[in-house]
Amino acid sequence: MKPNDHNTDDDAPEGHEVVRRKDYDGTEPIEDPAYEAIAKFFAAPRQFRQFESVTALAVHLGISRMTAYRRAQNDDVVLRIRWLLRKSMQGADLIACQEWPGIVRAQVTAALAGDLRAAMFCQNRAWRQSSDCFGVETIEPAIAGTDAITLWEETTNEQSEAEENPGTEGKNPSE
Repeated sequence: MKPNDHNTDDDAPEGHEVVRRKDYDGTEPIEDPAYEAIAKFFAAPRQFRQFESVTALAVHLGISRMTAYRRAQNDDVVLRIRWLLRKSMQGADLIACQEWPGIVRAQVTAALAGDLRAAMFCQNRAWRQSSDCFGVETIEPAIAGTDAITLWEETTNEQSEAEENPGTEGKNPSE
């Protein structure tokens, strides 16, 4: 590393020289392992953290809890946390995309069994709200022809009811 590539702070803690590269974007691990550990701790979801609290992390690093919080505000640590979060969210998005058909299938099954939250999920996926140029919101089916399918199901149900009850032919089924 060239001498002009970094700035050194005079107030660096003992044994830890704070080096800030001008071109650091967070994609590479931070050179100081303590700073890298702090970045990984704050970037990880709570259930996947190696340490159960900031206090436990600070004890492991041999620093105070407040020092851990101060180091978490370091510019390089913040950049590293942001990069780690983006990377983890992209991975989670890929997993969700791969499992999406199964998720929807399970929600439809639950909705058919009477789960209202699953039914709301299905309704929100099947009929999205959109707004036209005048700001009026309308509900549009996500799949073209959904209205035709609904109409077909209604007429099929009316025909099957008429076959079961021959006395109701020509009458509205709601009568």
